[in-house]
Amino acid sequence: MTTRMKSVLAAGTVAGVAVALGLGTVPAEAFPAAAVPASAVSTSAVSESPAAGDAGAGGTSVSGPEVSRAGLSEMSLSEAGLNEAVLRDLGMTPEEFKAAGELGKRAAAAVAALRDVPGYLGLRLQDAKIMVTGSGPELAAAAAALAETIPGLEIESAALPAAPPAEPPTAPTKSAVPAAPAQDTGRSELALTTEQLFQDYLREVGPEGLQAVVTSGGKFVIRTGGTTTPQSGPDTSGAAPASGAAPAQAGANVATTDSMQPSAGRISPSEFVSRYANVTLDDGARLAPEADLPGGLGYRADNWVCSTGFSAFDPSGLPAVLTAGHCANDDAAKTATLEFQGTPAGTLGQFGFSQFGGPSNSPVLRPGNLEDPGNVGTDIAVIGDLRQDLDPLPAASTWGATTAPDVKIIGTSTPVVGMPVCRSGRSSGWSCGHIAEVGIFVAGGAGYATNPLDLRAFNGFLSFDVQSSGGDSGGPWLSGNYAVGTHTAGDTPDRNGNVVQNFAVATTLEDALKVLPGYQLELFLNKPELTGPADLTFAAGTSITGRVPAAPATAVAANSKVRITVGGHQPLEVPVDAAGQWSFTAPLPAGPLTFTAETINGFSRSGAVSLTAVVAPSPLAAPVITTPAGQPLTELRSLNGTGAPGAKVTLTGDVAGSGTVGLDGQWSVPLTGPAVYGSVGAAAVLSSPGMADSPAASATFTVFPPAPVLASITDGQHFRQDDLPRTITGSGAGGAAVAVAIDGVPVATAVVRGDGGWSVPFPGGLGLGTHTVSVTQAVEGVVSAPAVASFTIDVPVLAAVPQSPAPAAPAAPAAPAAHVPSTPGPAAAAVPTADGAVAPAGDTAAVVRPPAENPAENLADTGASGLLLAAALAGLALVAGGVLLALVRRRKRARASSR
Repeated sequence: MTTRMKSVLAAGTVAGVAVALGLGTVPAEAFPAAAVPASAVSTSAVSESPAAGDAGAGGTSVSGPEVSRAGLSEMSLSEAGLNEAVLRDLGMTPEEFKAAGELGKRAAAAVAALRDVPGYLGLRLQDAKIMVTGSGPELAAAAAALAETIPGLEIESAALPAAPPAEPPTAPTKSAVPAAPAQDTGRSELALTTEQLFQDYLREVGPEGLQAVVTSGGKFVIRTGGTTTPQSGPDTSGAAPASGAAPAQAGANVATTDSMQPSAGRISPSEFVSRYANVTLDDGARLAPEADLPGGLGYRADNWVCSTGFSAFDPSGLPAVLTAGHCANDDAAKTATLEFQGTPAGTLGQFGFSQFGGPSNSPVLRPGNLEDPGNVGTDIAVIGDLRQDLDPLPAASTWGATTAPDVKIIGTSTPVVGMPVCRSGRSSGWSCGHIAEVGIFVAGGAGYATNPLDLRAFNGFLSFDVQSSGGDSGGPWLSGNYAVGTHTAGDTPDRNGNVVQNFAVATTLEDALKVLPGYQLELFLNKPELTGPADLTFAAGTSITGRVPAAPATAVAANSKVRITVGGHQPLEVPVDAAGQWSFTAPLPAGPLTFTAETINGFSRSGAVSLTAVVAPSPLAAPVITTPAGQPLTELRSLNGTGAPGAKVTLTGDVAGSGTVGLDGQWSVPLTGPAVYGSVGAAAVLSSPGMADSPAASATFTVFPPAPVLASITDGQHFRQDDLPRTITGSGAGGAAVAVAIDGVPVATAVVRGDGGWSVPFPGGLGLGTHTVSVTQAVEGVVSAPAVASFTIDVPVLAAVPQSPAPAAPAAPAAPAAHVPSTPGPAAAAVPTADGAVAPAGDTAAVVRPPAENPAENLADTGASGLLLAAALAGLALVAGGVLLALVRRRKRARASSR
């Protein structure tokens, strides 16, 4: 118990209610109904004497001291009292009960593995064995394989139909509605799952009077006939009250003739069951919500009084309490208030999410959905924003306990027929028994009093020997140290408080948690401790070992870890195995090592403990350089590897840097200095004070330099043919060899200068049109990816201006033909022409073009012929200009002489 909890108890305001928060509510099913007056609640549910406590058919007395209801709120159940409840109700010692919980956990794993195997019908616990019911070779093979890993698993039936196995010894025999025997030839079908049977029943019979569709001892049971009316509903039973007794409540344990008749256009329950070889029909008893108004410990929400269940964490890690969804009254309740002896004792918290039935509190029927008419949900609510001085605990306890007799919660388990369970509640304390049935249950919703179709369905389980009373809704059901479900309902006492036939129903916790993504149960975790030599001395590089104790639980919560924190290192999380063992490598430097350790599981924490060990010197082995992987590389920013935890790692060679090996044996050293490319060599050495350095580890990496920067040409740039740039320039890695190509043909090379720049001449002889330049750089023969850009050479501006007609000039003398080498030179390139033809590289004299219709098209020519034509046109323009000037002057003189 924490200091905060003790302060609450000392204040006397909740007197252990915060320990009830340790019951942190589980997401489970419960029934919303009108509040029951205190006078309507059985005062014999908690007996004044041992004899008076034996209530219910085959049931057991309520566990705990023999106290009156008024005294129950002050009950402080010691560990001896809890042990007494287990011994009295189950005939088990506490150790046997916890061991049975471990068996149930293994059975739950078997259910998950077998539920989809053809022929599988069910599973139950009996005589410390896990009995699988079903038929067929596939099931036999699957069960045999599973028995290799799950001790005690056996297949029970070899064929169907067959007589159903006996109920678990603690479950009383129920009187079934007469039905055709299993051997009847008309009963040829086999039900496969409760879900399939439930949907078929709703489709063919309807929801009226349906109580449950469950599995029990290897067979399916459909329970119907009881009316699920609220406790405040009218008396419709028609039965005469006993002498001196008030009339029985509506529908309590009544299987009326009308309820067994078919609805319009549908068949009767008996007709439906008659065709199945593995289904029986049973009479139902009304499920009553276990919530009322008498004083006692628990919490109030509007006019409800309920019990807390299992503590939890919301998705952000804040504490929360899970409770029955019907206690939130279809989201109408906003605030939960703690109570003590029937008096409010301060705020517990605020209701958040709640669900009773399907999503958004929806009823069982889906109108118009013939394929899937039944809406099966859950019964769960979350109370968050808890009062700051309350500390929910990962345990199930009784209200008012001042020591630590809590049953620790270390995980969840699936309910299995025959599983021993105990239930805790604010009204009835502790009661234990066995699970008799598992399946789908139906109960009236918040609006059932005015709408008979407001029926809610949920996955749950039932016990005939566990006791419960009003106000227990939301309380936890456990098997050993495993959370199984949340209390929902029980048999309805008559107005004298007499229970006609005892049973208690809970919602399956696993199904309830599915509607709360991100929520986690709080789990009990012990603090870590060290194991090993008496002096706790460990050689550097060997394992420091420890364990997480399980007691008083039977095991350590699955998937737990220990978080190790050593100064100067990132925390390290190491796994805890099934035996509670954990370890990590002893780090350097040698000498005393003080560190903190904490057991964690999700958001659950044990609290940190300080531990001290001694690290002895040990020769340093060479480190290992592991990354970067995936060579060749495009960059080298750091080197990674493994080595002795705590040692210093130093890098030399073409690289430089240093760092420390982490507690996990991993190191990562960022490289200092300029980037390196090409073939890069590196060496790594480990060192620690007072110890010789390790041998060096070496590695060589191939590192591609990045593409160079092409600065003087941008992609898509245009140049005029009479105004081409003189050079192509850019930047790159110092000393790298730059190669420039245009249209795929190498044209120049250069070396990157010390200032990082490079420059090559712009090549001549490029034709008009678009060209592509690509530039690469190489370091030690390792070539980069190219930098690429396209550019276009356009015609001169003057040559592109249309000319006025002018007298033809005398033809210029033909120039002598240039010598064309028979073999093109290595730098020659194919030259595109204006009309799209391409002159072969080094053979420009071979280009033949038809004469252009428009003389201006000839301007696209390159070389001497183009220049001569341009000069001729320019000369013509000058002549024409001189003629025009002479004419203007002559005209001016004529005008002057005429004056």
